[in-house]
Amino acid sequence: MSLNESEEVHREVYKSGEYIFFEGDIDYHFYIVESGRVAIFTKGQDGRKIPITEVDEGESFGEFALLDRKPRSASAQAVTETTVFKISEKGYETLLQDLPVWAATMLKSFADRLRKMNAILAQL
Repeated sequence: MSLNESEEVHREVYKSGEYIFFEGDIDYHFYIVESGRVAIFTKGQDGRKIPITEVDEGESFGEFALLDRKPRSASAQAVTETTVFKISEKGYETLLQDLPVWAATMLKSFADRLRKMNAILAQL
């Protein structure tokens, strides 16, 4: 997939260990990893980090807040130096219309993440 920077799409670079967003943030963008790896995690009541998934090149994250208009349900942190495309709500709608294969892949990713979260919750 080739994305160009515009009003709806911005390229951002994060160093290893930098946070992209925090659980509880109010932000209606989502991200596609151009290069690198991003850890998605939440924190338990005792403050310990609970890993949800890691996102690699070509994969997206952060869509839940955009879709349900609620605060971020998890944090995102660069595992390696990472370049992402930060995409606005308008850009998201354009991608859904223009790239139906990408939209189907994104839905599969949602299902995978929900299964992983259910497995994590079952272990707690």
